[in-house]
Amino acid sequence: MIQENLLIVTAHPEFLDAGLAEIRRFDQRLTSVELLAPGIALCAAPDIPTLMRLAAEQHPIFVRHIAPVQAIVPLSNTEQDIGKLALAMVSLPTFERLERGQRFSVQTRIIQSEESSIKRPYTSGHLNQALAEAIAGETGAVESIKKPQIVVSLLCTATKGYLGISLARENLSDWPGGARHFAKTTGQLSRAEFKLLEALEVFGVTLPTKGRALDLGAAPGGWTRLLLEAGLHVVAVDPANLDRRLAKQPRLEHYRGYAEHYLEEATKTHKSFDLIVNDMRMDARDAARLLGQASRCLRNDGFVISVFKLPHATHEIDPLATLRAALALLNKYYGIVQTRQLFHNRQEVTVLTARPLPTRA
Repeated sequence: MIQENLLIVTAHPEFLDAGLAEIRRFDQRLTSVELLAPGIALCAAPDIPTLMRLAAEQHPIFVRHIAPVQAIVPLSNTEQDIGKLALAMVSLPTFERLERGQRFSVQTRIIQSEESSIKRPYTSGHLNQALAEAIAGETGAVESIKKPQIVVSLLCTATKGYLGISLARENLSDWPGGARHFAKTTGQLSRAEFKLLEALEVFGVTLPTKGRALDLGAAPGGWTRLLLEAGLHVVAVDPANLDRRLAKQPRLEHYRGYAEHYLEEATKTHKSFDLIVNDMRMDARDAARLLGQASRCLRNDGFVISVFKLPHATHEIDPLATLRAALALLNKYYGIVQTRQLFHNRQEVTVLTARPLPTRA
């Protein structure tokens, strides 16, 4: 069945309502049709292409991924599903975007509810391969999983396949559902390293290959390891011990104390850094105040990457109000402030700040 007004929106389950509110700012007519799975909503709006373009331009905080739904295909969970999906795909009006030489990717997500005992005869990988082969053979387009220009998005529930074709940049993420996975490396110290790697990718920045970095709340040292690996001299601030594998690193200085105390000393002694990172467990507003203090130690061309921890929502506590207050504080100290709720974030967001403003007397 051909559709024109449906959209799949993906976010962290706890922040899905916030994500839908963000998208609704681009079109007040957007409505939530169905919750397909935790953190995945099927929505309707009269002008999906314009809504997606505006979302891509505005970079919402909580929405990780969006994809148009241009066809809904009934699924029988048999091998016949593959042929039905391929036929529906080539019948889409947007299929004409897949011209010879265009780089494309097929991104399939399969939702399996806990109550369902359905055993499918295909995986997401099988569907990706079958549809990609059909596209390449029909159009001459070139499959490019990592850097596609066009994305064919497919989400399969127990009974339906939701299919759409869009420009990759309009999906908000190059990864299915915004789920960015990194391979574990031999020297990895903690999963927190993935947060920094994803932040660098999402914000489009790279670590300096020389200079000084300040890691606030460094223990056990995952982010410190990445900074050292890039070639930076690192001051790791934490009263706790760092991982023993970081011992005797020639470009590492471990300040065994609290960040507030270190920053007081660093400000008095005019220390400066090319990069400051922070993943401490503290209220987002307290972290923002700390980063305001740290702005005096950041070089004009430097930047900050910080995780902001948010409280769980209750009748008395609004995590979004906490975030707004924290960002308002940051805007007093930095000329650039960007915020995203990353795939590797949990009850938190990640913030990029740059261009420290002149300190007011």
